[in-house]
Amino acid sequence: MILYSTNKESPEVSLKKAVLEGLADDGGLYFPSEIPKLPGSFFEKLTPLTSLQEIAITVATAFLKDEVPEKEIKKIVEKSINFDAPLIETGIDLPGKNYPVYSLELFHGPTLAFKDFGARFMAKLMEYFRK
Repeated sequence: MILYSTNKESPEVSLKKAVLEGLADDGGLYFPSEIPKLPGSFFEKLTPLTSLQEIAITVATAFLKDEVPEKEIKKIVEKSINFDAPLIETGIDLPGKNYPVYSLELFHGPTLAFKDFGARFMAKLMEYFRK
Protein backbone atom coordinates (compact mmCIF):
# COMPACT_ATOMS: atom_id res chain seq x y z
CA MET A 1 0.00 0.00 0.00
CA ILE A 2 1.34 3.38 -1.00
CA LEU A 3 0.19 6.48 0.86
CA TYR A 4 0.52 10.15 -0.01
CA SER A 5 0.35 13.33 2.03
CA THR A 6 -2.87 15.31 1.80
CA ASN A 7 -0.67 18.41 1.42
CA LYS A 8 1.00 16.71 -1.55
CA GLU A 9 4.44 18.16 -0.77
CA SER A 10 6.05 15.02 0.68
CA PRO A 11 7.07 11.83 -1.15
CA GLU A 12 4.77 8.81 -1.14
CA VAL A 13 5.52 6.26 1.58
CA SER A 14 4.80 2.66 2.54
CA LEU A 15 2.14 1.73 5.08
CA LYS A 16 4.81 0.89 7.65
CA LYS A 17 6.47 4.28 7.33
CA ALA A 18 3.13 6.12 7.49
CA VAL A 19 2.00 4.19 10.58
CA LEU A 20 5.28 4.68 12.44
CA GLU A 21 5.72 8.36 11.44
CA GLY A 22 2.14 9.51 11.96
CA LEU A 23 2.25 12.74 9.97
CA ALA A 24 3.98 13.50 6.70
CA ASP A 25 6.98 15.86 6.67
CA ASP A 26 4.78 18.58 5.16
CA GLY A 27 2.29 18.30 8.05
CA GLY A 28 -0.32 16.50 5.96
CA LEU A 29 -2.17 13.33 6.80
CA TYR A 30 -1.32 10.12 4.97
CA PHE A 31 -4.01 8.81 2.64
CA PRO A 32 -4.02 5.65 0.50
CA SER A 33 -3.17 6.32 -3.14
CA GLU A 34 -5.72 3.67 -4.07
CA ILE A 35 -8.88 2.50 -2.32
CA PRO A 36 -9.43 -1.23 -2.91
CA LYS A 37 -12.83 -2.34 -4.12
CA LEU A 38 -14.55 -4.92 -1.94
CA PRO A 39 -16.05 -7.82 -3.90
CA GLY A 40 -19.82 -7.97 -4.34
CA SER A 41 -19.82 -11.26 -2.44
CA PHE A 42 -18.75 -9.34 0.70
CA PHE A 43 -21.96 -7.30 0.64
CA GLU A 44 -24.10 -10.30 -0.29
CA LYS A 45 -22.84 -12.26 2.73
CA LEU A 46 -23.57 -9.51 5.25
CA THR A 47 -26.34 -10.48 7.63
CA PRO A 48 -27.45 -9.25 11.03
CA LEU A 49 -25.32 -12.10 12.42
CA THR A 50 -22.08 -10.96 10.73
CA SER A 51 -19.79 -9.82 13.53
CA LEU A 52 -18.06 -6.48 13.58
CA GLN A 53 -14.76 -8.36 13.79
CA GLU A 54 -15.53 -10.36 10.61
CA ILE A 55 -16.33 -7.16 8.74
CA ALA A 56 -13.18 -5.45 10.07
CA ILE A 57 -10.96 -8.39 9.05
CA THR A 58 -12.34 -8.38 5.51
CA VAL A 59 -11.99 -4.62 5.06
CA ALA A 60 -8.56 -4.43 6.72
CA THR A 61 -7.31 -7.33 4.58
CA ALA A 62 -8.38 -5.50 1.42
CA PHE A 63 -6.27 -2.51 2.46
CA LEU A 64 -3.32 -4.17 4.21
CA LYS A 65 -2.84 -7.54 2.50
CA ASP A 66 0.33 -6.49 0.64
CA GLU A 67 2.12 -5.50 3.86
CA VAL A 68 0.51 -7.50 6.68
CA PRO A 69 -0.29 -11.22 6.47
CA GLU A 70 -3.97 -12.06 6.88
CA LYS A 71 -3.34 -14.12 10.04
CA GLU A 72 -1.70 -11.03 11.62
CA ILE A 73 -4.59 -8.81 10.51
CA LYS A 74 -6.96 -11.24 12.21
CA LYS A 75 -4.92 -11.05 15.46
CA ILE A 76 -4.80 -7.25 15.30
CA VAL A 77 -8.56 -6.98 14.81
CA GLU A 78 -9.37 -9.52 17.51
CA LYS A 79 -7.15 -7.72 20.04
CA SER A 80 -8.25 -4.19 19.17
CA ILE A 81 -11.96 -4.51 18.38
CA ASN A 82 -13.11 -6.76 21.19
CA PHE A 83 -16.19 -4.83 22.31
CA ASP A 84 -19.62 -4.20 20.85
CA ALA A 85 -20.79 -1.41 18.57
CA PRO A 86 -24.55 -1.96 18.39
CA LEU A 87 -26.45 -0.94 15.29
CA ILE A 88 -29.59 0.78 16.58
CA GLU A 89 -32.65 1.46 14.45
CA THR A 90 -33.79 5.01 14.99
CA GLY A 91 -36.18 5.53 12.07
CA ILE A 92 -37.62 8.69 10.62
CA ASP A 93 -41.35 9.16 10.71
CA LEU A 94 -42.78 11.38 8.00
CA PRO A 95 -46.50 11.75 7.30
CA GLY A 96 -47.57 8.41 5.85
CA LYS A 97 -44.02 6.98 5.67
CA ASN A 98 -41.54 5.42 8.05
CA TYR A 99 -37.96 5.21 6.84
CA PRO A 100 -35.57 2.84 8.61
CA VAL A 101 -32.49 4.74 9.75
CA TYR A 102 -29.71 3.09 11.71
CA SER A 103 -27.06 4.48 13.98
CA LEU A 104 -23.83 2.67 14.83
CA GLU A 105 -23.05 3.34 18.48
CA LEU A 106 -19.28 3.78 18.64
CA PHE A 107 -19.11 4.68 22.33
CA HIS A 108 -19.06 1.20 23.87
CA GLY A 109 -15.26 0.79 23.95
CA PRO A 110 -13.03 0.99 27.02
CA THR A 111 -12.84 4.81 27.01
CA LEU A 112 -16.43 5.27 25.81
CA ALA A 113 -15.25 7.18 22.73
CA PHE A 114 -15.46 6.48 19.00
CA LYS A 115 -11.66 6.76 18.90
CA ASP A 116 -11.37 3.37 20.63
CA PHE A 117 -11.79 1.73 17.22
CA GLY A 118 -9.11 3.62 15.33
CA ALA A 119 -6.65 4.20 18.16
CA ARG A 120 -6.62 0.60 19.39
CA PHE A 121 -6.29 -0.76 15.83
CA MET A 122 -3.48 1.69 15.06
CA ALA A 123 -1.64 0.79 18.29
CA LYS A 124 -1.75 -2.92 17.41
CA LEU A 125 -0.64 -2.19 13.85
CA MET A 126 2.27 -0.13 15.22
CA GLU A 127 3.14 -2.99 17.56
CA TYR A 128 3.21 -5.37 14.57
CA PHE A 129 5.52 -3.09 12.56
CA ARG A 130 7.85 -2.49 15.54
CA LYS A 131 8.59 -6.24 15.84
